Amino acid sequence: MDPVFYFKRHINKLNLYLVLALWAGISSVSIGQDIQFSQFYAVPTYQNPAFAGSAHALRGIAHSRLQWPGLDANFNTAFIGVDHFFSKYNSGVGMFFLSDWAGKSTISTKEIHLQYSYNLPVSEKYSIRAGLQAGGVQRNINYNGLTFPTQWNSSGYKGDSSYSPAQNLYYADLGAGALFYGDRIWAGLSAHHLNTPNQSFTGDVARLPMQIALTGGYKIPINSASHHMAYMHDAPDVSITPTFHYKAQGKSDQLDIGVYGQYNVLLAGVWYRGIPIKNYDPKFPNNESVVLLLGWKYKDISISYSYDITVSKLNQARPGGAHELNITYIHSKHQKQHKPMKRLPCPSFYKH
Repeated sequence: MDPVFYFKRHINKLNLYLVLALWAGISSVSIGQDIQFSQFYAVPTYQNPAFAGSAHALRGIAHSRLQWPGLDANFNTAFIGVDHFFSKYNSGVGMFFLSDWAGKSTISTKEIHLQYSYNLPVSEKYSIRAGLQAGGVQRNINYNGLTFPTQWNSSGYKGDSSYSPAQNLYYADLGAGALFYGDRIWAGLSAHHLNTPNQSFTGDVARLPMQIALTGGYKIPINSASHHMAYMHDAPDVSITPTFHYKAQGKSDQLDIGVYGQYNVLLAGVWYRGIPIKNYDPKFPNNESVVLLLGWKYKDISISYSYDITVSKLNQARPGGAHELNITYIHSKHQKQHKPMKRLPCPSFYKH
């Protein structure tokens, strides 16, 4: 999101104190345009291209996020992705489309990305995956309702302006990632915007900083059946899984840390987003939200919903939190394999 346009449009609707709180609450987004998903494990290919093909089956994901519906400065994001694994080549391929609208469609972004990953077993228990990603981005800005310094003089607003930056912007975007995993543990490292593309609408240089992200978790089975038996359709899966997702971009960084629990086809979880030991300044600690999750799976379809409870000072503006809905479908042939593939334990409620 471009903060200069945001403030010019909404500063007359929020007092200065709340504007500063809003800046603190969205600092991880305002540096660039990267979307922050609360259900980060439910959109794995968005987080890291090494996850492409990680389900070892044809997988389709539809995901939506509505952030701060109580404000005009809301964000609306839609994600659609598909990926598949080709066991003959030990490779996965994927593609996803993302569309985002900021404010009342003041700034919109559309992205399409292609992904490739290669799976390399390093032992009987552990494997490594490496992935690459290349895509294209279109950004659009709607100037209706925006004013600029050249439209003002000492007498006030004059209405005309010679300031007319481009309304559309196109650029290429590159990314890469790696993933280490076993039956119960996984850890991934990804880098996005390797080419630091210029995202300025004015022709100036405003490069999108590279984003580095680290994600991982550990599945703790607590049922009597063995962990391997939990992947069979006739065995209940009861477990708890602590997870984390850390991302840094430019001068901003953020941490999601929490746990989800599973009982057969039901899933519930809670996460905290923020870095409480790091402050933007003495008045604005790095506390953003608490995320609650409920999920359900039936055969090859899973549905999960999460809600972000705002805990930053932005809550005084009653932003309305954030809603996310995820629908994932995995097409399983349920065929016996001579050499079973090692499954990723995240998210563990996908059985196939």
